[in-house]
Amino acid sequence: MKKNTLLIYSIALFAPFAFATSSVHAAPITINFDALSLSGVSSYTESGVTFTAPSFSTLDSPNGTLALLEESSPKNFLRADISGGAVSVSVDLGDFGGDSDLLFLEVFDSSDTSLGRTEFFIEASFTGMETLSLSTPGISYAIFGGIGENGSSVYADNFTITAIPEPETYAMLLAGLGLLGFTARRRKQNV
Repeated sequence: MKKNTLLIYSIALFAPFAFATSSVHAAPITINFDALSLSGVSSYTESGVTFTAPSFSTLDSPNGTLALLEESSPKNFLRADISGGAVSVSVDLGDFGGDSDLLFLEVFDSSDTSLGRTEFFIEASFTGMETLSLSTPGISYAIFGGIGENGSSVYADNFTITAIPEPETYAMLLAGLGLLGFTARRRKQNV
């Protein structure tokens, strides 16, 4: 009977830890721009992410939804500052054709050091969207857009981040494990 009791306590103690470590990373947050009507703005914030550029609007994109389009002349890139940081970033970028573009996504830490860059070349005849993604710890902001022959009007949609878990998540995990350990020890003393 004591072996079975010890086995049950061991499972009760380690099961929450196994569950918690598999879910310590926060759930991905996707920002699409379908419900927005922006025109000529320089900043927009949603879900802890602030998008900035000299001038951008939401317009119909190649994927049939609203997307951000940087409108200044000469063309600039969109920047997304992530409150609290992230461990991964992805964005859909695309065009209706007309010129070839080098789509890119680059992520940086809080000291402006590049943590990684990914690129995708689209031909002049390409109409559609491509997803670019990067994963690395310590992402503070991302810069994305396109480099093209004619100023590169590139649409950006479905900006997705996986945020760094809040410190409270770890504190709750440790408190729960401590409570389970205390309960198991107390029951062991009573047996």
